[in-house]
Amino acid sequence: MPKTLAIFGAGPVLGLAVARRFGREGFRVALVSRTKENQDKLVAELATDGIESAGFSADVSDRTQIPGAVEAITKAYGQIDAVIFSPGGGSMGEGIVPALDITPESLQAIFDEFVLTGVALVNAALPAMVERGDGAIIFTGGQSGVYPTPMLGNAGMGQAALRNYFYNLNGLLADKGVYVGAVNIGALIKGSVPYNMITSRPNIGFEIEAYSAEEFAENYWELYSKREKAEALVGSMGQ
Repeated sequence: MPKTLAIFGAGPVLGLAVARRFGREGFRVALVSRTKENQDKLVAELATDGIESAGFSADVSDRTQIPGAVEAITKAYGQIDAVIFSPGGGSMGEGIVPALDITPESLQAIFDEFVLTGVALVNAALPAMVERGDGAIIFTGGQSGVYPTPMLGNAGMGQAALRNYFYNLNGLLADKGVYVGAVNIGALIKGSVPYNMITSRPNIGFEIEAYSAEEFAENYWELYSKREKAEALVGSMGQ
């Protein structure tokens, strides 16, 4: 039976690239996102590569919808072998405020979307992995959780909390056959909404650091397959 990868926050750029990378290794892919339209397009794209996939509808920024999605995927495929948690999608900094402007409300919004939903996903997917003695959960993190960046004030606080969490899980679960880690985004992803918006501006006045979605996807596969380290940082923004 093929292994199953579940991508929570599957989009047409990074999500598709990750699905293709794991699909080349024989994984079938569960694509979790808000809209069926998005899912259908991804399923069609993957089918051209001979990769089995299916869409599952859920708002991955809403922690109350996470358990139902995990249950639906498990019912359809029997088990989830690997999870990618990537709730950021193609957003262009919505809700992110600089350090001097952080309010309890703006911080709560970031924690709700990136931290609490991540915890909900772990709570829903991890028990079956521990019982089997095999599995992986890989978060999509941000460079601001590694290198404090004032303009990403509340986002950095959320990413730092998430980083603390996955490092703890990485250590606690290593001898149980379950890998937990993160790919931290430290550069623009070519073809993404932020990349397209920035590069469409004439004379932006600074050099852009960007990598292809396939280069990012390779880091997810390397973490999953090698399990030698808890995180990877792609790019150098904020250093």
